[in-house]
Amino acid sequence: MDTAKAISSISSWSTLPLQLQQALCQIGRIREEKAENIVFHQGSYVDVIVWTLRGHLFTRAQQENGNQILLTHIPVGRLILFDYAWKNRALDRDFIALTDVELLILPRGSVSQLLASYDEFKIMIIDCLADRLNDLDKVLYTHKVASREASLASFLVDCEEGQSGIKKERHIPLTMQFMADCLRLSRPYVAKTLKRFENQHLVCLNYGYIEILDIGGLRDIANR
Repeated sequence: MDTAKAISSISSWSTLPLQLQQALCQIGRIREEKAENIVFHQGSYVDVIVWTLRGHLFTRAQQENGNQILLTHIPVGRLILFDYAWKNRALDRDFIALTDVELLILPRGSVSQLLASYDEFKIMIIDCLADRLNDLDKVLYTHKVASREASLASFLVDCEEGQSGIKKERHIPLTMQFMADCLRLSRPYVAKTLKRFENQHLVCLNYGYIEILDIGGLRDIANR
């Protein structure tokens, strides 16, 4: 995929001046990572900002005792690493590719120049950061407020909607154990609830992945 096509899929792109669009196409590059790769390592320093374009990207924290804790799913079209790059601080988590992913990479120095020159770019960045805050608000609700059933339904909805990028996958490649780890639920509970969703024709369970049949029905459960 060329850079121009990748960038044009990002929210607010069409509102940017042509000169700014051309500048972003010149400085941007596409990075592809294979499934199960660590894309950005905990403890490393980054000097880029990144948009997610395709695939399932998750974050994971590694503790001093060696334990690894899955944190959250990052939807397609999101801006990441902004705070780490600007404050020049080390990553406090791994960014891991659960599936093949595509990322748009922009160097910090070039972004700084464009931010100083274009108010439209500042507004675009603010909108993108607001999207990430909304993502985190959903995660907090899912883990702290929602019932266990609603938590699982919300997670499936977020992952399915997160595929709505340039190349939409046909299924969510998540195992029951992976979801249990993400949501801090027991695997037996996840298995029982997913089976109930399947009996209600909301999902179809397959080995190693889940097919969403009725995202509207899952969203209704998530919003209860």
